[in-house]
Amino acid sequence: MSAIKKFFEKKKLDRKFKKAGEGHVLNSPKSQQAQSQASARAYRPQTSDDRQLTSEQQQAAEAALLRMNHRPTTPSARTGRDVIKAQVKREMEDVIKAQVKREMEDERRLREEVVSLSSRPKEVHADSSHVTASCGGVFFTSHLLPGVMASKQEVDEKIKAYLTEQLKEDAEMASALLIHTVNKDVEKVRVCIETLCRYIDNLLENPGVEKFRKIRCSNKAFQERVASVTGGTQFLLCAGYEQARLPGPNNAEEDFFIISEESSIDIEKLNLLKEVLINSEPIRAELWRAVRLFHCPTNYGSRFGELPDEFYAVSKEEIKREQQAKHDAVEKLGMLRTKAMRERDELKELRRYRYTLLRIRFPGDIYLQAIFKANEKLQDLLNFLKEYLLFDWIPFWILSPSGQKLTNEEKTLAELQLVPACVINFAYDKELFSEALQGKSSHVLQQSILDRLENWGI
Repeated sequence: MSAIKKFFEKKKLDRKFKKAGEGHVLNSPKSQQAQSQASARAYRPQTSDDRQLTSEQQQAAEAALLRMNHRPTTPSARTGRDVIKAQVKREMEDVIKAQVKREMEDERRLREEVVSLSSRPKEVHADSSHVTASCGGVFFTSHLLPGVMASKQEVDEKIKAYLTEQLKEDAEMASALLIHTVNKDVEKVRVCIETLCRYIDNLLENPGVEKFRKIRCSNKAFQERVASVTGGTQFLLCAGYEQARLPGPNNAEEDFFIISEESSIDIEKLNLLKEVLINSEPIRAELWRAVRLFHCPTNYGSRFGELPDEFYAVSKEEIKREQQAKHDAVEKLGMLRTKAMRERDELKELRRYRYTLLRIRFPGDIYLQAIFKANEKLQDLLNFLKEYLLFDWIPFWILSPSGQKLTNEEKTLAELQLVPACVINFAYDKELFSEALQGKSSHVLQQSILDRLENWGI
């Protein structure tokens, strides 16, 4: 038995040595590496492949794998480029918000100044010798009516009465001026003038032809284009037409305007009438500028007092209410307005004012005050100033309240933010002015306006 047992033990030992690999010296590096590999094979932790999973564990594992495969991309999984884009976008939004906030704050301050000017009570000074440079109202006049100063409606009515009276003395010119002046519908005036010129051309091109010497009053075109326009029928009478009743298309008598054969061939008169009709210009009521020149300390120059209601296209109370409502809406919504929205609001804001009270500050704290229409251009203001300058040929310019040079002469005073009342500064070429004086001392304004200088607040 011992021999058999030894045989089997020897066989087992041989198999063990074969599995251990090739033989080697115990202290060599290869032997150490082989030893570590053998120990690693000897110690191998139990893996999931070796374990037997239950059915519940398998379902849980499958569900976890499914969730991992369908999980959405998290912010941490975004690329570096996406992160940079997001950061730049946030910075740009912050810049835009800050800019819009500044613009809204500037608009708010400007509107508060406008409201404060319109609601400020009229200032009263204890010294009655000092004049208050406030504006008493908006009035009009006309070169046809010397000495007349009244509201625009009253002046328009007086101009119409004057031209109607002139029909007795200069019928041709007065009737043409009536057409251009009294009728406010420009398109209607244009059509009327074209129709009257057509009547005259028919006479000139067809002398002696009877059908062109008659105009049926019931004709629809005549009623709409000529009879409905003030001055239209008066012009026909001045041209030599007379009213008569003649048989119409149905042999029933109707009213006609008819011109005699002699008058219809008076070519010189007809051409003169046509020229007067085309070249006449409307006579409009002229704004009385209420020019005043006064001297006062700098801090008094911007005190305007209460402006008349005529300065506003809407009432001052409506302006306040709308401004407050708009301010509340912007703050509540915190909305970012586009450029188009801002321009639309600015245009709407400009239409609020009909007139503006301007004070032009000259050297020596002298202020020239005048009233202008809000839609008048910067060029009109410059031309107005030339009338009072000692040398109108010397270059000069206007500075805004903030010191900015105003150069665009085609912009209106409203577009330049010079409404409803504003102090602006006069600047000029001092060297050229000194050369023009030739060593003499003088102010830039004419002596005739300096003689009207008043003192205020001194």
